[in-house]
Amino acid sequence: MSAPFDISQFGIVAEDEYPHPFSPDHMDWNESYFFDWYNDDATFAGHCRVGWHPTQERLLFWLFVYHNNEWLVIEEYRLPFSALTLNNDDKAFSYSGWGLECSYTPGQPLVDGKLSVRGFARVISGVRLGTVLPVAVDLQLEAVAPPHSRGAGEVESHSAEGYATNRYEQPMKAQCTTSIAGIESVFDVRGERDHSWGPRPWDMEWAFLVINNEQFSLQATVVNIPEWPAIKMGYFKPADAAMVNLTDVDFQVEYNAASPEQAVSGTIVLTGEDGSVIRADMAAVSGTEIDITHTFAIPKRTEYRRSLVRCTFDDTYQGIASPGWFECNRNIDSGSAGNH
Repeated sequence: MSAPFDISQFGIVAEDEYPHPFSPDHMDWNESYFFDWYNDDATFAGHCRVGWHPTQERLLFWLFVYHNNEWLVIEEYRLPFSALTLNNDDKAFSYSGWGLECSYTPGQPLVDGKLSVRGFARVISGVRLGTVLPVAVDLQLEAVAPPHSRGAGEVESHSAEGYATNRYEQPMKAQCTTSIAGIESVFDVRGERDHSWGPRPWDMEWAFLVINNEQFSLQATVVNIPEWPAIKMGYFKPADAAMVNLTDVDFQVEYNAASPEQAVSGTIVLTGEDGSVIRADMAAVSGTEIDITHTFAIPKRTEYRRSLVRCTFDDTYQGIASPGWFECNRNIDSGSAGNH
C-alpha cells in the first residue's frame, strides 16, 4: 500500500513505527503504543494501551471496550517486562501469558497495521455488571494522514542525553472485529493512534481531545507541568487539505467529579496556524476512570478519565455532529486541568 501523504511531514520516519532503545538511567522511561476507535453512532468504541517501563522491569496494559451500553475492562499494570517480545516475526511487540495475548503487526510503516488482543475482561457497567467475559479485538487499521509531532520538546524531564525521545499522533480508519462472550461483531471505525518513547513522568495535568470523521480529523491538547506555562498543541486536518498545527486550544469544560460516565461537557475552540477557527459543543456519551496510581513515585489517585463524547460543530462545519474522545488527568485537590 502506498501512502497518499508524506509520512515525514512532521519529522517522523518509518523506523519510528518500531520500539526504540531506552536509557537505563531513567526509571520513568516509558515506551507506549496507544489506539482508540469508535463507530459513527458511538454505540461501539474502545481504547488500548500497551507500554513498558524497562528500568522498572514491568509492562503495563489496558483494554476498554464499550458495546451495548456495557464497559468491559482489562487492566494489567505489573506484567514482567521480560515476557514482552519486541521486533520479532514482523511484530513491533507481542505478549502472551496467563490468559492475555496482545500484539501489533505493522504493514507498511506509518501507513497500516493490525492490533490484536485476546483476554478476559470484567464488565464494569451494564446488565452483566461484575461478570468476567472472554474478549477478542482485531483492529485492522489504515492511517488517513501523516503522523503528527511537535518534536522532542524542551521539557527537561522528558529528555535523555544520547537517546531519541519523541511522540506522534496519527488519525486512522479501521475495521474492528470483536468477540465478546463468543458473539462476534464487525464494525467500521475511526480513531487515533499514538506512539511515544522517552522519560515520561506522569505527575502533571492534561486535557486531550481527538475527533476523526469523513470531513476532518483533529487532535488538541493542553498540558500543565509544574513550573511551566501551559503547553497547547495539536493538529487539524480537513479531508481535502493539508494537516496544520494548532496555535491555540481553548477547552471551556465543566468536569463532573461525581460521575466517570458523564464526566465532561462544554465548548471547545481551536485555532490553526492558517487562521482557521474550529468551534464545537461537547457532551459525554459515556466514559470510565483509568488507574494510573502506580505511575507516581508515591502512588496516589488522580482523576484520570477517558470519555466517549459527541461534538456538534459550528461555523465552517455547521451541522456536523461527530463522536470522539476527551481525556483528562486532574489532581483532585487542584481543580480543572482545562486551561490553567
